[in-house]
Amino acid sequence: MIHRVAMLLLLWAVVAGAQQGLPQELIVWGQGRDRGLDAALRQFEVEHPGWKIITTSGSSGGMDPQKLMTGISGGAPPDLVKQDRFAVGEWAARDAFVRLDDFIAASLRGEALARQARSALAANDDAAGGLLADLLRHLQPVGPGRQTDLLRRLQSSPSDALAEELVDLLGGIHEEQFFPACWLEACFGEGDARSVYGIPNSTDDRALYYNEDLLERAGLVDGSGRARAPRNWQELQEFAVRLTDRDSDGSMTRLGFAPNYGNSWLYIYGWLNGGRFMSADGRTCTLAEPRIVEALRYMVDIYDTLGGIEEVESFQSGFQADEFDPFLTGKVAMKIDGNWTLANIANFAPGLRFGVVPAPAPAGHEPITWSGGFSWAIPRGSRHPEMAFELVRFLNAERIWRLRYGVEARFAASRGRSFVPTMSPMPHVNAMAFREHVADNAELPERIKDGFLLFDELMAVSRFRPVSPVGQLLWDEHRRAYEKAVHHTYSPAEALQRGQAAVQVELDLIHADVAYPRVAWTLPIVGMITLVIAATWITIWRTGGRRRLRHLALPESIAGYVFVSPWLLGLFLLTAGPILVSIVYSFCRYDVLHPAEFVGLDNYRRLFTDDPLFWKSLANTAFMMLGVPVGMVVGLAIAMLLNTEVKGMQAYRTVYYLPAIVPMVAASLLWIWVLNPEVGLLNSLLRTFGVSDPPNWLQSSSWLVGSKTSIILMGLWSAGSGMVIWLAGLKGIPQHLYEAAEIDGAGLLGRFRHVTLPMLSPYIFFNLIMGVIGTMQVFTQAYIMTQGGPDDSTMFYAYYLFNNAFRYFKMGYASALAWILFLVVLALTIFQLKIAPRWVHYESDG
Repeated sequence: MIHRVAMLLLLWAVVAGAQQGLPQELIVWGQGRDRGLDAALRQFEVEHPGWKIITTSGSSGGMDPQKLMTGISGGAPPDLVKQDRFAVGEWAARDAFVRLDDFIAASLRGEALARQARSALAANDDAAGGLLADLLRHLQPVGPGRQTDLLRRLQSSPSDALAEELVDLLGGIHEEQFFPACWLEACFGEGDARSVYGIPNSTDDRALYYNEDLLERAGLVDGSGRARAPRNWQELQEFAVRLTDRDSDGSMTRLGFAPNYGNSWLYIYGWLNGGRFMSADGRTCTLAEPRIVEALRYMVDIYDTLGGIEEVESFQSGFQADEFDPFLTGKVAMKIDGNWTLANIANFAPGLRFGVVPAPAPAGHEPITWSGGFSWAIPRGSRHPEMAFELVRFLNAERIWRLRYGVEARFAASRGRSFVPTMSPMPHVNAMAFREHVADNAELPERIKDGFLLFDELMAVSRFRPVSPVGQLLWDEHRRAYEKAVHHTYSPAEALQRGQAAVQVELDLIHADVAYPRVAWTLPIVGMITLVIAATWITIWRTGGRRRLRHLALPESIAGYVFVSPWLLGLFLLTAGPILVSIVYSFCRYDVLHPAEFVGLDNYRRLFTDDPLFWKSLANTAFMMLGVPVGMVVGLAIAMLLNTEVKGMQAYRTVYYLPAIVPMVAASLLWIWVLNPEVGLLNSLLRTFGVSDPPNWLQSSSWLVGSKTSIILMGLWSAGSGMVIWLAGLKGIPQHLYEAAEIDGAGLLGRFRHVTLPMLSPYIFFNLIMGVIGTMQVFTQAYIMTQGGPDDSTMFYAYYLFNNAFRYFKMGYASALAWILFLVVLALTIFQLKIAPRWVHYESDG
């Protein structure tokens, strides 16, 4: 025994010693695929020995909000995240990100000390030694590295070159080095309370691209006969119509211009018209102000002039990316898009005659742009915040940007492609990139070079999305208002008013002075335990009382419960426990990161009186119930076909069952193409059979043949799962019943009605209940295929619940939605159970 203990201690010592020699890990989330950034991170490891950077990507190259929230609330956040900049304020409002003001001030102190030391060394001042010692102390939090090596070399052998290199290495984070739009978008707070929560690491902005050949062909030229870009909104609309072409059948073959194709959104039109989406203090949503209404009406007018939003989006549904970009192939004449389009043109259509100008504004207004991008942020609970900020400071140095651009340029050359640098949030870095990679690059057309300079210049007049704790909701409601208006569900004014009201409700809740009491969990926990004990005793009493207790005390019973205890613990702690806790949360305001606050019935009141999307989602889900009987009929029909005695029937059964085992995500992606209005298999077949104007399917909000009908149709493809159950039921029907019915003169339909259906009634009942329950939880199709659109036509109940829980993190509100869903499913199931004896027949029924 002593020998084993000694061996374990020795093993522990070896492991501990090995771990002491391992580098510390700095966890970075949301990096994406960026070879230049990869090279910069490896350089950081070289200059900071003892550290290793572990990276992981997120959705769209950014950060998954669900993953980040789980990491922070679970006490295991990353040290640094690459966060979409417009969402930084929302995370800051949740106290999820660390204020960076102190880190920025420390970086500026370090740079100032380095400059003072350089001056002192140049003047042979005795104070230089003390300044270098102060710098060493200043660098202690980030540990040894290239900076500390330089300091020690300066202490032993001072030189101007080393001092200059030290200043470059210790450059701080300066607000004035960034574009104002980038810096301010990463700040949150009012007035003097405004703080920095993110350091910008990228940016982008938008302008109007136009195809010169197509404009000249349409006669849209200046006095010299060269293509002329539209100068204002009126001309933009006129150009859109003149540049749109159709074939002899009236089908669109080229799109002149669509207000929301590319990357523009209502935001740019609202700002171009002088509108604001939020008040200066951030407490009032102004989404429905007259200038925004006018901008949305302008977008609607263009779509209506082109034939309507469904026709335009149907044409757009066949668009692809990269070398098949419709602007490069001539299918789109003009579009408002981002600076990244320059790289696509350089790589896939370098000979394209195009122009790029600021997006046209209404007469009397100056052109502007709007920008987005990402920022580095440090989550609350980061284990190494000092080193995380040191990495941010390192990555913002010009020498590191030069390294990144160099690596990306060499990688592009290795693939035979041109290199157009991505935009930096710092003007001086963009100037360096243009000077070293664009200006003298013979492979890049002059149009690309001019475009690069234009996008850089436009950043000086760039707007950015409002920094607000409801930034995501404002984005969603601005998008929803656009869809409602262009589909003519509401007028532009009414659509924006509804969106403004939804955002204002959340703003009022956030800024309300009402202090709700925190939930005291003692009483709910005691109540839950009491409920479990009471339920257990009632069950024991109803099943035998004392005799049951004596039976439970037998050794074999105790052994059985010991063996099943892991499952019971999982049931109570991981299933039943969270279900019961969600009841409490449904009466609370809870966002995961803060303690739950008891608000009584407020969540339920808002659901029934102030939330139109609640009723819309219920109506959409109720419509999907039509798919239950249709799916049952198709499944039964297939089963009856496969119940015949035909050679190779096992192979046929396998073929029909295969779609049922295809993962829903894969099936959804497949059916996006099958239902494509332009190039999809289904519409191609319909056109073959003479249907000149087939449905737009997923692009249509119609209740008759639209997005919901498309998903029901997709469900029929996997009817093979129900077919197996129907086939089992058909095999169980005694053959003598058919023979007796035939003797009594029953025909094929008579035997089906009087024998097959009654004998299958238990199977019909089962499939009906399971189908209703499954339909009430339809989610994946909307999440993958339509994201709830168009015009909220696929905003199903489960998807709406998901958005509230994991998009807006309104866990209390989502819990209320979940319990209403439970009650609806329970009521429907009880109703079916109550009426079942009237029509469900079992073999044992007398």
